[in-house]
Amino acid sequence: MAVFIIYLIIVVTIIYFIKRRDRPSPSGRVDTPPARKKTAEVKKGVSEIWKQVYETASMDEARGIQERLESENIRCILYEQGKKDIHGNALKGIGVAVPSGVAEQAQTSIVRMPV
Repeated sequence: MAVFIIYLIIVVTIIYFIKRRDRPSPSGRVDTPPARKKTAEVKKGVSEIWKQVYETASMDEARGIQERLESENIRCILYEQGKKDIHGNALKGIGVAVPSGVAEQAQTSIVRMPV
C-alpha cells in the first residue's frame, strides 16, 4: 500500500510540472522552453512568401552568397532542389531564397559581388 502511495505522489508531481510548464506567466505570456521558441519562430515565418534570387550547382558558392546577404542583414535560406523533375531528369541546383520584400535588395547585392 505504501508503494502505491509513493507511485501516486510521483505521478501527480510529474503531471503538475508538465501542466505548470505550459501555464501563462504573470505577464500574460506563455513561458516556453528555448527549443519550443525556435519552432514558434519558424512557424511564424511559414506564412511569409519567399523568392528565389539565385541558383547555382556549387554549395560553396551558395554559402558565399548566404554569407554576403546575412552580412547585409538580409535573411536567406539555402535549399537543395528535389531529386528529379517531372520528366525524371536529375536536378543539381542549390537555391538561395529571401523574403519577397527584400528580393530586389538581395539581387542588387548579389550583382555587386566580385566574380
